[in-house]
Amino acid sequence: VPELERVEIIAALACVDWVVLFDEPTAEALLDLLRPEVHAKGTDYTRETVPERAVVERYGGRVAICGDAKNNSSTSYVERLSKRG
Repeated sequence: VPELERVEIIAALACVDWVVLFDEPTAEALLDLLRPEVHAKGTDYTRETVPERAVVERYGGRVAICGDAKNNSSTSYVERLSKRG
């Protein structure tokens, strides 16, 4: 799914206030600027492995791990379909 389509889908959720795209390897600088109450990461992380955790906790926010297990991706679907010929 193209990046802008993913943004549109996420932004349409009632529980989402903002969707921000960034080019840095982590969101530390952005989080330090915006200081959201909750920084959500997918299940491919644990609370201990979230690279931005220290920044979020320093300003009083919390890290939440959410979503389904990361065992499905559009790339893996395409690979499986291409092997079927």
